[in-house]
Amino acid sequence: MELAYSNTSINNKEQPKAKVITITSGKGGVGKSSTATNLALSLSALNKKVCIFDADASLANINILLGIQPEYTLQHLLNGEKTLKEIIISGPRDLKIIPGATGIAEYAHLSVEQKTILLAALDKLQQEFDYLIIDTAAGIGDDVLDFIKASQFSIVIITPEPTSLTDSFSLLKVLKRSNYDRSSYVIVNMAMNYDNSQSIYKRFESAVKKYIDVDISYLGYIQVDETMISSVTLQCPAVLLSPDSIASECFKKLALNLDKNIGDQSIDSFSEFWRQQSGLENKVTEKTPVEPSTPFINKVIKEKHIPTPLNFKQAADYCIKQLSQGNLSSDDTATFFTAINQYQTIAKAKETEPVNIEATSSVREFYNYLELNAFPKEDIRDVVTTLEQVYFEKYGKSLHSLDSTALKLFAQFTGSEDELRHINSQLTDCYQRQFNKPLYDVIEHIKNLGASSSIDKSTFEGMLSELLSAYQQRFNTNYKTKADKDLSLAHEAIKELQNRHKELAEELEATHNSLTERTALLEKIQQLFPPSNK
Repeated sequence: MELAYSNTSINNKEQPKAKVITITSGKGGVGKSSTATNLALSLSALNKKVCIFDADASLANINILLGIQPEYTLQHLLNGEKTLKEIIISGPRDLKIIPGATGIAEYAHLSVEQKTILLAALDKLQQEFDYLIIDTAAGIGDDVLDFIKASQFSIVIITPEPTSLTDSFSLLKVLKRSNYDRSSYVIVNMAMNYDNSQSIYKRFESAVKKYIDVDISYLGYIQVDETMISSVTLQCPAVLLSPDSIASECFKKLALNLDKNIGDQSIDSFSEFWRQQSGLENKVTEKTPVEPSTPFINKVIKEKHIPTPLNFKQAADYCIKQLSQGNLSSDDTATFFTAINQYQTIAKAKETEPVNIEATSSVREFYNYLELNAFPKEDIRDVVTTLEQVYFEKYGKSLHSLDSTALKLFAQFTGSEDELRHINSQLTDCYQRQFNKPLYDVIEHIKNLGASSSIDKSTFEGMLSELLSAYQQRFNTNYKTKADKDLSLAHEAIKELQNRHKELAEELEATHNSLTERTALLEKIQQLFPPSNK
């Protein structure tokens, strides 16, 4: 069994400064690289010297998310063409980036020599920064596990998706089996709010505690925000694109919490893990050699010049590689599987009483195992998840159709009403982004509701009241119907008539006063004339 890492013999002249944090996840597509980038920038905003290392050698994302095109990448380092300081580049907020080698599939599994080059350089960088952020590949590959075990701190990204929780659970389970005993931090991405993130984390923590007994801690959450989607498209991290957005505020809090939790903790050398691991492997080989016990393995050793003594794992790994490349004859292949079956039979006999093992297919043996062990839930789930992933990687498409997946999701849904509303909201937003139009016609939807026999008069009136209230809040004025508009026009007409009536009354009064004055003047004139004598 692989031994856990413990730092017992650091011989560095200088005490390492940088706190090495590996950010990982059980599956891809959970926002791992975006989280690593935004968190690194948020730590830089706290006046910390931060370097982010894109350790996903087969699918580098950090330089893409930052919108930069490095001249040299990890490929040049692993080839021995450039040093680490020569490939490192400066980013926003004085963030330093070690760019990964995008699309270089052969570097997905680093050799011992490549790890030696890489870790020696990283060990030097540990003297220069406050934080060294490692963005690993997704999954449970050997390189991912090595980076996690070598780092002083690890952060696992989970989302509300069941596959994310299952795959992250499997990651922790594999780490547990390799005797990794450090506590991991957990960040809940794509959460609706704090309460929702707590609900997701508690479910995840409960399963982890119950089935594998691993210590994890809640670090924080990242709320669903359109800024995150836009930031990927525009190649500008959310904390730079929109510093006041909801997501940016979440990253600020995460950076503060992380710095508060680990800022004062003592640290050890990043590369010491590989040094110890190498020493342990040599000791095991020297003390417990396993002599090849089959003619086939002897033949392989002789023809391929493999040094002896070697253990069973070394021989098996070599033989499996030869099988996959088609370099073995049918007789050699049969001999190899016979040796494997004999080894499995002996190993099983040591644990249980001797039994008669019939020659059966591997599928039937698996069924027998499930039946004997009362169909353990965790084993079945691990196998199903693994087979689905293998099918997807081999054939490039999902094992299930979109319809069956959607039906299964809603059939098994047991969350709250708010969570279901959130799912509906996300589907609606996704449709809007994809087709640049709303999922359904709002006016048509309201008409159908009004015509529905299930809507009574009081409900209809309530709906109208809510619509009118929403209109008033949105436009800061009351909604006016046609009758209201006609009444308003009538009021204006009446007001105009009243004004006209007032004007005519004033003219009439002026005319009357003028006539009165003229009459009085005529009377005075008549009084001046002598009375006529007839």
